[in-house]
Amino acid sequence: MKILVVGAGALGQVFGMWLAAGGAQVSYLVKPGRERWAEHGVVLYRLRRWGRPAERRLVPYEVATEPPAGPWDMVWLCVDSTALSGSWTAAVSAAAGSATVVTISQAPQDQAALALAWPPEQIVRVTPAVLAYQTPPAAEAPEPGLAYWLPPLSALEVHGAASRTGQVIAALRAGGVRARAARRPGGGDISAARMMPFIAALENAGWSAAAAHYARAAAAGREAVAIAAAQHGRRAPLAVPGWAAALALRVLPRLVPFDLARYLEAHFTKVSAQTRLMLDGWIDQGAALGLPVTHLRALRAEVPA
Repeated sequence: MKILVVGAGALGQVFGMWLAAGGAQVSYLVKPGRERWAEHGVVLYRLRRWGRPAERRLVPYEVATEPPAGPWDMVWLCVDSTALSGSWTAAVSAAAGSATVVTISQAPQDQAALALAWPPEQIVRVTPAVLAYQTPPAAEAPEPGLAYWLPPLSALEVHGAASRTGQVIAALRAGGVRARAARRPGGGDISAARMMPFIAALENAGWSAAAAHYARAAAAGREAVAIAAAQHGRRAPLAVPGWAAALALRVLPRLVPFDLARYLEAHFTKVSAQTRLMLDGWIDQGAALGLPVTHLRALRAEVPA
């Protein structure tokens, strides 16, 4: 199986490693200037609650700055949502042909952006239930490399047409990853709607868990969840209460094998434009549907430029 991964960030490397471990020939499309990032391979460390990290090396088959000629079986778009509206998608679409196109992005605008380059039935979405980041030598990893953590017993949810999702699930499982077809539509969108208002609240508070306004974020989350559910014809499930988010941010740092506060600040500062894009998407969709967006607007107004 030939797979092209677009983007060699943390998640692009993790997914590429899993796909290569399953026997796929994995190539990368990267920005100019990054073509030598994996010249001698890269080391990835799977963090574990107890014991040393499990080490695995990723050696791409090819790294290119222009879409390599296919044919491809799958093309994985491992970039954040703000990049999906770029002109590069036309060139990737031409190279992809009839390949299954996999995206890990979760902004409300993503489906419309991707539909400009590919028919919806060709697109599969994977909810990326994995945390990954570059790490210096520390207790978390013995050498510089990329650390990642997959919560125990978690499974990646795959959304899309059955014939396409089956191909993606098989490729992930061959690499040793738990993956399953989504049981209900919109699960990834609703999960993002539950979480991202709290990320925005943390950013507004300078990444201080003690200073974040959880009640305000919870109110915005209820609006976002209702909007995401309505987009998929579902009744709105429960959102996350403010007290539950505050409790989780006190308890989780003791349970995960890495510095959670440092990860949240580093990762979501890097993709803060995506956070604003997601909030804007729920506000626009909610207004179009006649659903409340008052708390989302208030939260969005506080997010730093």
